[in-house]
Amino acid sequence: MNNGDSLVVPDSEDTTNWRLIIVAGIVSALNAVENSVVGMGEWPYMKEIDKDATAQFFGMATSASKCGHALFALVFSIWSYKTHSVKIPLLASRLIAIVACMIYLSIEYVPDGKRYVLMSVYILLGIANSSFRSHENYSKLSVSSGATTVLRGYIAMCSSTQDRPRAFAVIGLSIIVSIVVGPMLQLIFSSIPYPGYQIIAGIRFHIYSAPIWFSFILTILTVFFIAFFLQDVHRASTESKLEEESARPIISVEQIKDIISKLKRSNLDWRLIAVCLFVKIAGTFSHATMQSIMSILFMVQYGWSGTETVRMGSMLMVGFGVLSCVVLLLYIFCRLGQILPQEKVFLVCTIASGCVFLITYPYEFNSSPVVLYNETTHAGCNPLEYSWCETAMAVNPYFFMILTILVSAPSIPMMHTALDTVYSRILGNVDQSVAQGAMTIVDDIVFMVTPVFTTTLFTLLGVGPLWIIKSSVFFAIAAVWFLNLKKIRTHMY
Repeated sequence: MNNGDSLVVPDSEDTTNWRLIIVAGIVSALNAVENSVVGMGEWPYMKEIDKDATAQFFGMATSASKCGHALFALVFSIWSYKTHSVKIPLLASRLIAIVACMIYLSIEYVPDGKRYVLMSVYILLGIANSSFRSHENYSKLSVSSGATTVLRGYIAMCSSTQDRPRAFAVIGLSIIVSIVVGPMLQLIFSSIPYPGYQIIAGIRFHIYSAPIWFSFILTILTVFFIAFFLQDVHRASTESKLEEESARPIISVEQIKDIISKLKRSNLDWRLIAVCLFVKIAGTFSHATMQSIMSILFMVQYGWSGTETVRMGSMLMVGFGVLSCVVLLLYIFCRLGQILPQEKVFLVCTIASGCVFLITYPYEFNSSPVVLYNETTHAGCNPLEYSWCETAMAVNPYFFMILTILVSAPSIPMMHTALDTVYSRILGNVDQSVAQGAMTIVDDIVFMVTPVFTTTLFTLLGVGPLWIIKSSVFFAIAAVWFLNLKKIRTHMY
């Protein structure tokens, strides 16, 4: 039943509206491409335009972005819940993103301290994309790399219980496609070296700004799709409450307490919800680490220039995205989510992800000394910044990249799709906007802490201790999941 621009779904109806799910996938994909097109160029660009930028400052910028993301993820989730709308929060977020892009493109006008301007842009993008979750993408600007906070609840509302794995996979596929498209565009843009071409005084087109120009155009296109094709959906039982709730303030302490009170009275398995939120830390910790350290690792350990880092990182992400797309296509068209028990899929993928970091640890037999600093390219390990340069080892970069593609590429999308499915099954048919927002806040808490922790540990000790911690976390999460596996199955079948 249609009500103006909203679709009212009977409470007893358990069907799937694939048209709206596809539209949501398009919106999610456009937003993800906007951001994934930046990728590996962030740290090289910061280092290029501000020589005082350090790895630790880059980590602080990432953490600051996630602080804004965490706060406004809750705001957008409650906003969507209170207004029974996904369109208005998403449109507001896209307008903020447009402002952030404009500041980024104008950074050449700033005479000093450009790294602080970039940090402010990251914070704005964190706020803008707080209606969009992050977990599949390594890019800091790509904070939308998973299903959106608002759209996650929207997908649950538009899909039947049986079709939910396929519905979530559509969103996952839209993100993975962006991981292919974004790096491919980066490869193209890498042929335009910095400082590139001047468009007008202070505005340039080069390897680092070209992706932002592309992102700016896609943001405007996303606004168009949200405004004209996305349709709000809510259950019939909420129809009579729309007018009453819309008259109240969007956010208040009393309303938050009321939401919490309703959730407490609901027949939900809070232990398993806590387990799902806890195990989410594993993937988030890994991605927050890679987001913070990947481009730094390439430049410091292997001595790659900014252009080489962008090029090699883009190739890595293209391979990652292609294989991940294959996996998610199996979910969508071959019903892999129904063939394989998702609770077991998550367990296996978590263990596999932990093994990657054990295997790629810089042992003596598979590694070589790190490349020392080059004053010309500003790449390599600088003893003035990293005390471990003379003794550190670095695993072969091609071995690391190949193993990441072969193991992590299929494991990560399967792990997240499986967790999304399990979590939504445990929540049942309740309005999932706030509950999914809680999942995003778990992401953001880890993202707020991990970048500073990661870059500080890397600066002090190098990559080895990071890899040990990452593998240990994955195995700990796998243990927690295994101990609750029997109870999780009761919600799956």
